[in-house]
Amino acid sequence: MFFHQIFAGYCIFLDDPNAQLIGQFVGRFLLLIYTTLLSPAFDVVYDMAQLISGGTVTDVPSRMYPAGKGINVATVARVLGEDVTVAGIVPEYSIKQFTDYLKGLGIGSRLFSTKGSARVNATILESESGATTHISGESQPISVRVQDEALHFIRSYMAEGDLWAFCGSLPRGFETDSYRKLIRFCREKGAATVLDSRGEALKVGTRAKPAIIKPNISELEQFFGEQIQGVHHIALKAKRLVDMGVEYVFVTLGSDGMIAIHENDCLLCGAPAVKAVDTVGCGDALLGGLLVGYSRKFSFSEMCRMAVACGASKAMHRGPGTITRDEVWQLMEEVKVKAI
Repeated sequence: MFFHQIFAGYCIFLDDPNAQLIGQFVGRFLLLIYTTLLSPAFDVVYDMAQLISGGTVTDVPSRMYPAGKGINVATVARVLGEDVTVAGIVPEYSIKQFTDYLKGLGIGSRLFSTKGSARVNATILESESGATTHISGESQPISVRVQDEALHFIRSYMAEGDLWAFCGSLPRGFETDSYRKLIRFCREKGAATVLDSRGEALKVGTRAKPAIIKPNISELEQFFGEQIQGVHHIALKAKRLVDMGVEYVFVTLGSDGMIAIHENDCLLCGAPAVKAVDTVGCGDALLGGLLVGYSRKFSFSEMCRMAVACGASKAMHRGPGTITRDEVWQLMEEVKVKAI
């Protein structure tokens, strides 16, 4: 088994197409990665010099694409060479756009269709000030019956040995224990789980003991209901989560990197200095790196290096999920990891 893991990882990064096929073939016997998309949206991004309140701005460069944390995370894992599938819920009038978009990225899709169209979010990037403004559209509530059908649809794809990442906030009207249910479904099937959410969805989902959680400082404070300051205070709270049964806890610190806890090890992972052009989605890129490191059985410190390197690579490019594989390998060497 150890030989197969090394061989699969090695072949994925070779340029020889035949070697890549062999690596992917062997990899399928090891692990399949799924990310979830429960609150899909179309993201519209506007690039302008300055946003003037109350004015009219014309001829603004823009781009629009299907979006969601699950897509961002899957994109990063795919760029790094993994076979990834997005499983989730998409309104019927938008499902073709999402399916085609994912197919174009080389990502599989297992999407449950509901009524209506996906919501629309807007992001405004101001070049003069560097300010970023986000406007999140409201989703349509989903009935309890449809929720149950959707969760069992997702459950039908779970299999022993796979890795499932439950990403993002729950859509309006969803029961707060939905991620807890999905994590328990995975445990019944023998699949590993990752939870990246916030608020009650994170708090309730954590009770099901996922293998990995990835809160930021704000989410950690919300979880414990108190202000958290300083490296050692963060590490103390993260250790409490490990004591609750979570195998790995990664607390993201933005441009300062990450604090990681596993068993009795606590690591402070400093991010490499890069010229940031777009930090939106860096946390999703970091999670994508964690999924790949975990799936390839990297050591704890190497998982951290890959994750932080993915976040740094994303910051250097515009658009969610945008990294380059070569940059990640180079940046891994620049991630400073020390025990605390």
